[in-house]
Amino acid sequence: MDSRNRKLSLKKSAFVRLIIITFLAVLIFYIIGLSINKAGMQNMKKDLQEQLAMRTDYVASQIEQEFTRLNFFMLELMSNKDLLRYTISHSFLADYERLVYIRTLSDQEYMIKRSSDLADSVQIMFPDQKKTIITDQALYADLDERLWGELLARAEKNRVSYTIWEGRLWMLLPRYEGERPMFMIAISVSQDSLTKKLDQLCGGQTDSLLLMTPDRQVLALSGNDQLFETTEGDILSEHWKDTRTFHASTQINLPDLMLFSAYQTDDMMAPFVTYRNNLWILTAFAFGLLLLYIGYYWWAIMRPINDLLDSMRKAGENGSFHIETDRKSEYDDIYLQYNEMVRHVHKLAEQVYEERYRAQKAELKQLQVQIDPHFLYNTLYLIYRIARSEGNAAIASLSLNLSNYYRYITKMPEQIVALRDEIRHVMNYLEIQKIRFAPRISIEAQELPDEIADERIPSLIIQPIVENAFQHGVKDCVKDGLVTLRYEVDSSWFSVIVSDNSGKMTDEKVAALWAAIQQGEVQESNALRNLYRRMQLYESSGHELVLKCVNGGLTAVLTFRRREKNASITDRR
Repeated sequence: MDSRNRKLSLKKSAFVRLIIITFLAVLIFYIIGLSINKAGMQNMKKDLQEQLAMRTDYVASQIEQEFTRLNFFMLELMSNKDLLRYTISHSFLADYERLVYIRTLSDQEYMIKRSSDLADSVQIMFPDQKKTIITDQALYADLDERLWGELLARAEKNRVSYTIWEGRLWMLLPRYEGERPMFMIAISVSQDSLTKKLDQLCGGQTDSLLLMTPDRQVLALSGNDQLFETTEGDILSEHWKDTRTFHASTQINLPDLMLFSAYQTDDMMAPFVTYRNNLWILTAFAFGLLLLYIGYYWWAIMRPINDLLDSMRKAGENGSFHIETDRKSEYDDIYLQYNEMVRHVHKLAEQVYEERYRAQKAELKQLQVQIDPHFLYNTLYLIYRIARSEGNAAIASLSLNLSNYYRYITKMPEQIVALRDEIRHVMNYLEIQKIRFAPRISIEAQELPDEIADERIPSLIIQPIVENAFQHGVKDCVKDGLVTLRYEVDSSWFSVIVSDNSGKMTDEKVAALWAAIQQGEVQESNALRNLYRRMQLYESSGHELVLKCVNGGLTAVLTFRRREKNASITDRR
């Protein structure tokens, strides 16, 4: 699209960038607010989870203490002398003596039951007498053979053991004489007793407590059982149903039970959720206001500026340096200033053109004249004579090549030279670099073809790409560095190709380097930048520079249009 017909768009407006920056700044604060809200929720959940775990451990410890107390009472009762005497001599006792013993043992059972909130009944079973002393029945009852058989099969000899039978938890302590059981003390704990104990320990602090056996058999539940359900309806599988509910669990070693607790956090987390929702609503409202503001900006500012641009375009097309517009706005002063400015355009155009030409000539001269040539030539020649007289061929060669190098760039009278002279100058430079960097860097230079030796090219246009191959290519190579100079020739064009094997380049880096050179973003001392600038000054010289990556190195191809022999290349200016 022609730039003269292009309107000013929001995309290129600094005001839009300001709005975007403002929006991003506000968005950052919103994100910080959301992050603080999220962190607060996480910290609150962490505290609640820790408190729930502590309360769960406390409840478990209280239940374990109850069972420990009952365990102690059972062991104490098993060692009771009256119980042992009665068991051994019951068949020799009179009815009155037997009644006294039974009363004493029944009181012991009653004391155990009263001392614990869990014990529903305490009984002593005598298999030889086929009798049982039970706290909540008659003083002397018949032995339940089925109960005796089930409990005896589950009990461990002379030690307290625990078992679940018919929905009850049983604490069993049998006393053996050899292999024969003399009696067994049994305490039953019902689900109601366990539930009441959980209700008592819960204290309203948690929503639910659940007591289970290792095989997932529920013994007691206090609170809402739905908090422990999964999506499949099972109790306590791998994943919880409600993520807003906290859960904790712990092991009760005596007996071997698991205690689970659940706490629903809706009420405590509601302020955080409300704050987060309000923040999103505020964000949406602010974004809507921003859109309205952009719309107003387009209507109040962008439209008048576009009208101004239309008037400028029309003025340029019809040659009239006066803005015609029907819009009345605060931009009238701009219109007047524009009219004053264009009155001087024609007067300044010729002057600017001449100044540009002189500036280009001065820049070319500055590139060629850098040092005092006479002093330099004499000094270098003196070094050459001394080195020759002392037999130092390396210094003699270096000084001679350096003298020829500077003589070329300072004494050259023409801006257009023969290719053989330019290549001779490049070879002087290569000989200097060869002495500097040998043996870690070598040079391969193809002999200049005779058919293009007299072609005319701008002076000092090949040496910069050779310089770049050393300075930004192989200079840091420890060994096996290589710089090559070769030519390609056809009927219409010939190319000078300089390559290095630095291993530093990729296609992406070459593209970035070329863009930086074109935009003037590389250092002023960069040889390629200087070369590109000189190519701009010689606008009609008919040459082209191409950079590409070959085997990890940079290859510069400088291509020239062939002319007739000894023909000169004239400047377009």
